[in-house]
Amino acid sequence: MTKSAVAIPAALVLLLVFFDVDFRPEFAMPQDAEVPDPDQERRYQACVDDRDRAIHEETFERIDNPDVQREVLATRKERAKRECREQFPARTITVRQGFRFNLLDLRYRY
Repeated sequence: MTKSAVAIPAALVLLLVFFDVDFRPEFAMPQDAEVPDPDQERRYQACVDDRDRAIHEETFERIDNPDVQREVLATRKERAKRECREQFPARTITVRQGFRFNLLDLRYRY
C-alpha cells in the first residue's frame, strides 16, 4: 500500500473520533426573505428593558413578600411587553439571501 492509501482512511478515522459528523445536505438558490426589522426589534427590546427595570425597582420597594413579588413582576412584565409592542409594532423587511450549499456539519466532541 502507498502512503496516500493509508493516510486517507487514517484521516477519516481521526475525523470521526474527534468530530461529531452530521450529514445534512442543504441547497438553496438565492431568494428574497421576510425577516423582522432589527432596528424596530432593538427599540422594542430597549422599551421592555427600561420598563422591566422600573417594574423591579417599584415592586421591590413596595412589596416584601417574595411570592407576591413574583406574581406582580410576571403580571406587570407581560403588560409592559404588550404596551411596548403597541408602541413598536413588529415589522418585517425584505432581505436577499444568497446561494446556500451545506453538506456536512462538524462539531468538536471534546
